[in-house]
Amino acid sequence: MHLTHAPGVWMVPGVARIWDAETFVAVVRAGSLSAAARQLGRSQPTVSRQLAALEARLGVRLLERTTRKVRLTAAGHAYYQRGTSLLDSVREAEEFVADMSGALRGRLRVSMPPTYARRRVAPLLPEFVAAYPELRLEMVLTAERADVVGEHFDLVVRLGPLDDSTLACRVLSKERFVLCAAPAYLAREGAPARVADLAKRRCLVTETSGLRSRWVFLGAGRRHAVDVPACVVSDDLGMLHEAARAGVGLGALPEYLVADDLRSGALVRVLPRERLPSFPAYALLPSARHVPRRVRALVDFLAERLRGAS
Repeated sequence: MHLTHAPGVWMVPGVARIWDAETFVAVVRAGSLSAAARQLGRSQPTVSRQLAALEARLGVRLLERTTRKVRLTAAGHAYYQRGTSLLDSVREAEEFVADMSGALRGRLRVSMPPTYARRRVAPLLPEFVAAYPELRLEMVLTAERADVVGEHFDLVVRLGPLDDSTLACRVLSKERFVLCAAPAYLAREGAPARVADLAKRRCLVTETSGLRSRWVFLGAGRRHAVDVPACVVSDDLGMLHEAARAGVGLGALPEYLVADDLRSGALVRVLPRERLPSFPAYALLPSARHVPRRVRALVDFLAERLRGAS
C-alpha cells in the first residue's frame, strides 16, 4: 500500500496519520531516509520534514538519525509495532474488498531460490499465466533468505528447515537429494565405499538446504551421519551443480537439478544404497489472517503441480 500526497494538499486527520505511519515504517524497514524516499517515490527532504512533523506532533523522539542509518528509540519501537499493524489492517481491508471484484488482477511479488525457480517453477508458468492473464508476476530470484514482511513480498519460497516460526507457511513440494560426482572426479579420486569415507573427500556444501557440512544418510534401517570437509561452500545450488559437473568434488544436490546429468552420465550416483533425506520447499506468507485470492491462487497452483511432479 502506498498513499499519494502532494506537499501542501490538505488531508483529513485519519488519512494524515496513515500517511505518517506508512512513511515511518518505510524508513525503519529501509534503514535510511534516502532508501525509504526512493521506495516511496518522494524526495529525501520531504520524508525528513514529515518525520520531524510527526515527532513534533507526538512530542517524542522516534528515531536517532545519522547520515547513513537510523536507530529506533523505545518510543519509536512502540510506534513501529502499532504502525505496522495499522498498515497491515488497511492493506488487508483493501485486498478483501478487491477479492470481491471477481477476476484476479494486480501484482504478485515473489522471491525464490534461483535453481528452484528455473527448474521447478518456470516450466509451470505458461499454464498459470494463461489462467490468470490480468496478474503480473514479479519474480525475485535470490539464494539469500528474503524478508517476507520487510521486503514487501506476497510470497517467499524457501528450501529446507524454517527459522521463521511466526510466519504462515505451506509445503509446496518435498525435494529428494542425491549424492553424485562427475566421472572425472571418480576416476581421479575413486568412489567412496561407505559413508564414513566422505569425511576424507572433497565435498561441495550448501548453506541453504539443511544439509550444510553434516550429511545424514538413511540406509539398511540405520542412520549414518558424517561431517564432510568442504572444498567449496555456496548458498547457490546452481553453482555447486556446475562445480560437481566440472569434477571439483562430491555433491549432495536436489534430484530435480541433476536428473538429466544422471541419465546422460555427466554425473554418477555415489553410494546408491544410501539415501539422503528429502527437504520440503515452503511457501511463506506475511500473514495467515487474510491471504489475498491472487496469492492463494498461486500457492494452490504450485502445491498441486509440484507435489504431482515430486
